[in-house]
Amino acid sequence: MKHDNEPIDPAASRVELNVLWTKAHPVVLAFIRSTVRDFHRSEDVMQEVAATAAEKFDQYDRQRPFPPWVLGIARNKVLAYLRKHAGDRHVFDDETVGKIAAVCVDVEGELSGMRNALEICMKLIKGRARKILEMRYVRNQTPVVISRATGMSANAVSVMLHRVRQTLRECVDRQLGKPIPIDTPQGGD
Repeated sequence: MKHDNEPIDPAASRVELNVLWTKAHPVVLAFIRSTVRDFHRSEDVMQEVAATAAEKFDQYDRQRPFPPWVLGIARNKVLAYLRKHAGDRHVFDDETVGKIAAVCVDVEGELSGMRNALEICMKLIKGRARKILEMRYVRNQTPVVISRATGMSANAVSVMLHRVRQTLRECVDRQLGKPIPIDTPQGGD
């Protein structure tokens, strides 16, 4: 554990920032896009947030969660953008932006738990089911393309994907301590 008087290793700090940023990126992007309606401008604001987070990372208190810290930066950048474009009737006021940021912090915690549960559950999926999941959701291939590569029918691929998704949903619910309904279908539709 690092103490306040110990020097910070720049390489380790960059790795730490990269890991934290990667996990927080979806909620920060969702916050920015929910408040800055123009896609290109929201991307510009996102880049400003990333640059500021990198620049000020040495000021980040590692005893506190990263997402609220970086969302605070995003909130300030969004407010600056909105003040600059105050004549646009499609922008939010400061209070609304603050409320949206607070909701994003709350949602991030829930999503983080779901993401961790899904990572655990994904480790349980093996063999053909794992290969088909990766083909569908990592490579973004359609069931027809997957069927050609695996020798299965497109319908069989769809059924297998449905069953694996159902298994993952139940596993995530168990990880999160949610009760699973007794009448949950076990097979394909």
